[in-house]
Amino acid sequence: MDREHRMFQEKWERAYFFVEVKNSPVCLICNQTLSVSKEYNLRRHYETNHSKHFDRYTEEMRDEKLNELKKGLNFLQHLSSNTNKLSDAAVKCSYVISEKIARASKPFTDGEFIKDCLLSAAEILCPEQKPAFANISLTGNTVAQRVKDLAENLQDKLREKVKSFVTFSIAVDESTYINNTSQLIIFIRGVDENFDITEELLDMVPMTDAASEDDLFLYVEKSLEKFNVDWSKLVSVTTDGAPAMVCDHTGLVAKLKSKVKMLFKDAELKSIHCIIHQESFCTKKLKLEHVMDVVINTVDWIRTRGSNHRQFGALLEELNAQYGNLLYYTKVRWLSRGMVLKRFFELIKEIDLFMSSKGKPLPQLTSEDWIRDLAFLVDITNHLNTLNISLQRRSQVVTQTYDSVCSFLAKLSLWEAHLAAHNLAHFPTLKSVSRNERDGLIYIPQIVELKMEFQKRFFDFKHYENELVLFSSPFSINIDRVNEELQMEVIELQCNTVLKTKYDDIGIPEFYKYLSKSYPKYRKHCAGAPGWRSWLKRPTSARSRSRGL
Repeated sequence: MDREHRMFQEKWERAYFFVEVKNSPVCLICNQTLSVSKEYNLRRHYETNHSKHFDRYTEEMRDEKLNELKKGLNFLQHLSSNTNKLSDAAVKCSYVISEKIARASKPFTDGEFIKDCLLSAAEILCPEQKPAFANISLTGNTVAQRVKDLAENLQDKLREKVKSFVTFSIAVDESTYINNTSQLIIFIRGVDENFDITEELLDMVPMTDAASEDDLFLYVEKSLEKFNVDWSKLVSVTTDGAPAMVCDHTGLVAKLKSKVKMLFKDAELKSIHCIIHQESFCTKKLKLEHVMDVVINTVDWIRTRGSNHRQFGALLEELNAQYGNLLYYTKVRWLSRGMVLKRFFELIKEIDLFMSSKGKPLPQLTSEDWIRDLAFLVDITNHLNTLNISLQRRSQVVTQTYDSVCSFLAKLSLWEAHLAAHNLAHFPTLKSVSRNERDGLIYIPQIVELKMEFQKRFFDFKHYENELVLFSSPFSINIDRVNEELQMEVIELQCNTVLKTKYDDIGIPEFYKYLSKSYPKYRKHCAGAPGWRSWLKRPTSARSRSRGL
């Protein structure tokens, strides 16, 4: 059949100037495509349209004309192919640049400015490629549509990913955006059967009016149903601790627990108060407002007045100071206070000189007691910032964040003992201004109160301690602390030397990817732990990046 088909094609070409393109006959003379590849149709088209001109051609002339027409067709096909490739590349570039604009939180209209820059660069570097850059569409409306397409594509992928979750948890937080619009932010964190963890922003719901507990529940319920989640796989919910979220009977958490319990009688929905929020609340127990008030008021007085700001910068430059400016304090930024205090302490002499020259001397800046309090606050805030950063590391599970909190509690006990023994080793700033190491005794009450606040706020984790230990330390947990349903499998696991070696090498949660399906109950139990959300995220924006979010 192939040989006969080729012979038939050759006959088309020589007799009627037709070639086959994508299984359809195309006339080489007028580029018209016929729907049916029958000889009668080809002959009729040729005799009706072209025979008067080409019948007088000799055989050699027909062959020459045929080759010429074939070359012309190949050129047109090549040109069309390149045009399509350039068009596809231009659309792809438009999507890539639009994504970068969205990620950087830039206005969509910046796309036109970026295109002007590209055209200017192309004109210098590769003038022959300038038309290709000109084909990239980056108008405001186009960028907006591209971003919308990308968002919808991500939602579709997340919807497919959610189907593979063995367990998942959610985090809910109400936040006010830059334009004063209240937003309900919902994150999801799920674990599939291979123990791969997926953590994504599920939904962001704008709320124009004050939302009641019922409204919050409906928003969360609709967002989850929009992604077709299986409620039986929901293992925990994390909130910011607001009354509307955690009220015993009418709060969002209570309503979620009630729904899960109604659908699945044996299911237990765990609730956790955001660890980072709790850590932030604990810092308020330091009660050193007499220091912070002076620092904040002084910084604001210098920074908010243009002339003061310029003159202070000139003074720092003249004195060859370590820094060229002061930092603003922003209450909602968790790491702001430590940075402001450190910079203020290191520039305290220059600040005192400047304030005195302006007729606004601050007696606190020369008071040994006040400076000592400032130094202590610099040190303890630096330690708290270190804890805060450790809690914000990516891809952590709840046991790892809780370990960081427990580690900080142990440090507080150590610092209490050191201060009682006149040891300022872990308070270098305080040590640099103290004339007597006994000065550390003054701050033992602050350390004790801070420790008590941490113990109080994180007491809820005691309810889940056995489950957390079973997940994080399966080979060392006492079998008597394990649920009876899991005891047989845990004993087998603890006696498996191969898995114990693997656990020692890679740790959690990667270890559970190697756990065979011969431990079905234990695997199901442990799938819930990585799915716990132990902290909240907020949408990345220019005002939230300093939180590490």
